[in-house]
Amino acid sequence: MSIPDAPGRPAAAPPIPLSAADEKTLEALFDQWSVLAQDEESMPPPSPLAIRLLSVDVRSPSIAQELEEIIESDPVLTARVLGTANSARLRGTAKPLLEIRPAVLRLGVDLTVDVCEAQLLGLWMRHAKTLVDPDLLHALWLEYLMTGFCAREIALMLAGDVDPHVAYAGGMLHDVGTLALCWAQPAAMARFVRAGYALGTPLHQRFVVAHSRIGSALLGNWNAPHELIQIAGTHHDGLNPRALASTLVVYVSDHLHAGILAHESVRIEPPGGFPLGCFGPATEPVTAALEALGLAGELEAIIMRVGTASSRLEMLAAGAT
Repeated sequence: MSIPDAPGRPAAAPPIPLSAADEKTLEALFDQWSVLAQDEESMPPPSPLAIRLLSVDVRSPSIAQELEEIIESDPVLTARVLGTANSARLRGTAKPLLEIRPAVLRLGVDLTVDVCEAQLLGLWMRHAKTLVDPDLLHALWLEYLMTGFCAREIALMLAGDVDPHVAYAGGMLHDVGTLALCWAQPAAMARFVRAGYALGTPLHQRFVVAHSRIGSALLGNWNAPHELIQIAGTHHDGLNPRALASTLVVYVSDHLHAGILAHESVRIEPPGGFPLGCFGPATEPVTAALEALGLAGELEAIIMRVGTASSRLEMLAAGAT
């Protein structure tokens, strides 16, 4: 099964082949993944607030108070949450809000967490704009948002088997190892992504191993929740029986970017001609993964659910990068 290109959009440009010099540089980079994973300066960690947010239990009776404490500890986050709560789309005819507690109540826990995580992770990625191609960073950001949105929708359809908050956070951070590789070799990695991640070649397989293991190690170094560490390390494993259900959810979600962009409600344009994701379009293994999750035949419904939430996706994509 495959997802068609979005109607009305120009067909994606064919991948640009890598030069022999780039292939050699990238082979060396991917083979030294263990060095990058342990180098504390290879990639700056996100804000401790981001890690704390990723660890909250959104079902806790005290979640509103905990969110209020986290948000009020950072003036930029405070301004972002108040600005979102007072936006024309959410405020309507109500009075403007000046305090975080009523803003959280207006937004609801899920949207508040979305806004906060997007703000903190978006700012974290933005620090690299002087080093990494800004269009590439923005394309990666869109990919991570879309993967997170898809993962949460699938988790909701599973009705309790996978925590939707964990699925969303796992989708947002599953490719943190790719970011580390972009930090290490920005020019060569930009050309590698433009080349479609060299899908179907031995170099792509080296990349899969490298970014998965780096991502898992980095999240461990940053004391991220254990399930997010496992998602980053195993999200290419597909139907591996030892993989967590949340990892399988992210695996499926990482194939659905083309389908989301094809939805009539989505107006997001990936910048710079960069592809979204290193997997390629949805294929038969994705169908098998959906069957393993008990969601056989639900692919179009998943895409539809994400498409109908596109205004929220677009707001987060524009607001933090």
